[in-house]
Amino acid sequence: MDIIEAMEKRISCRAFLKDSIPDEVFRELANEIDAINAESGLHFQIYGPREDGTAIDMNRKMFSANPPAYAALVAPKGAIPEEQLGYYGERFVLFATQLGLATCWVASTYDRSTTRVELAEGETLHDVVPIGFAPQKMPLVQRTIRGSIRARSKRNEDLFQGPHPLAQAPAWIQDAIQAIQLAPSAVCEQPVVFTQDAPDAPIRATLPHVKSGMEYTDLGIAKLHFELSAASNGIQGTWDWGEGGIFRIA
Repeated sequence: MDIIEAMEKRISCRAFLKDSIPDEVFRELANEIDAINAESGLHFQIYGPREDGTAIDMNRKMFSANPPAYAALVAPKGAIPEEQLGYYGERFVLFATQLGLATCWVASTYDRSTTRVELAEGETLHDVVPIGFAPQKMPLVQRTIRGSIRARSKRNEDLFQGPHPLAQAPAWIQDAIQAIQLAPSAVCEQPVVFTQDAPDAPIRATLPHVKSGMEYTDLGIAKLHFELSAASNGIQGTWDWGEGGIFRIA
């Protein structure tokens, strides 16, 4: 599948089959982790199954099964590294989705005593990403949780503030905002608002309110989805890091 199809297919999966991930697929995941670390300077890691075939113990109130693998998203604390963690972590999630795997961003609903991770001085384990194969039918617990969280989603119009309503913005901007709706976000609060002062002005990614600090990770995730959607419409650009960062069109 292409990257847009991956964005559309990806969901926060809270149930996994007992099937193990084939060795060649696991190597592809590990190679992507290495590529991300080389490009970003972050310290992402990936871990496979323990003796029982699962990799980490998830909170059973939120997950109906444990996954056969997981990624540990490690970075220093701070607004910029946590934004980069969101950007590159979502790049990894979409890569796994393209390989036919299911994932979920998880900040706290797992048993840290079962977590394998290497931390250098100044680094923190911010999130884990369980990885595996999703069952064909979504379990009731996942349907219930997904329904309650998605109900908090904002409208597309709430995610863009420009010189005209979103419906009158260029099609590539409308598509990019729709891509943000497909992005994961802490409890689906979707805190990032994209602003444009004039039709020919650059677009900025802003955080009007920061409450928990997880908004910086959401900022990186949202920037990636915007950038990938724009590229699919022929608009090549890159983001400046930071709250209020500009999308610079090539």
